[in-house]
Amino acid sequence: MVTALPFILASSPPSNVLYRVGSLSVERSSADVLISEKGTFKAGFYQVGDNAFSFAILFSETLDRQKTVVWMANRDWPVNSRGSRLSLRKRGDLALLDADRRGVWTTATTSAGDGEVAKLWETGHLVLMDGKRKLVWQSFDHPTDTLLPGQPLTRSLRLVSRAAEGIYTTGYYVAHFNDDNVLSFVYDGPNNVFENGRTRYLLHYFEGITDAFFTFYSFLVAMHIRRLRRAWGHLNAAKLLTF
Repeated sequence: MVTALPFILASSPPSNVLYRVGSLSVERSSADVLISEKGTFKAGFYQVGDNAFSFAILFSETLDRQKTVVWMANRDWPVNSRGSRLSLRKRGDLALLDADRRGVWTTATTSAGDGEVAKLWETGHLVLMDGKRKLVWQSFDHPTDTLLPGQPLTRSLRLVSRAAEGIYTTGYYVAHFNDDNVLSFVYDGPNNVFENGRTRYLLHYFEGITDAFFTFYSFLVAMHIRRLRRAWGHLNAAKLLTF
């Protein structure tokens, strides 16, 4: 259940919205979720280890019917399995609080009181809106290791791989636009991994891009699926790009 407004009953089904002073509890992680309008995505607490949870967005329509994590708020700082919650606070920001009420992650919106409602769109996009439904924060501006269809990758953003399959902490591989506006896939880990003068740049794409803006759509994923699988991970149903 989404504890959003006082008049919402305990038996209310999950919603795609969370209102100010509402919260999602880790102890009710199977019920306290946001579900997009058609059920393609859900957002809630996801177990990443013993007594360790992260707040994540999951894509549920994969070929093997397994839910796939497409975004995480706190990939490197999991919270406790008791007492932790995601809250839309009175000050207008989304905040992930550990069992001791310590803030682990926040949208950190610049103006107090901006956020009135959080909503999970059918595109897998988690947004925070003010009272006039203007966006004040959006998950598409803070990708982790996955791009969804229609999600832009600009020069100011980076995709960073997970450490390993099933281990969601930050890894060593990065996709970003370099100083020459070239989309590059880079190893960014310990230097002693490379020998014989091998370059840390693994691949370059789209040289000469001047607007430093690119969006991965499913046709691009299909073109490079085999090469990307060998280098960084897996793609599910050619609908999302994961490193």
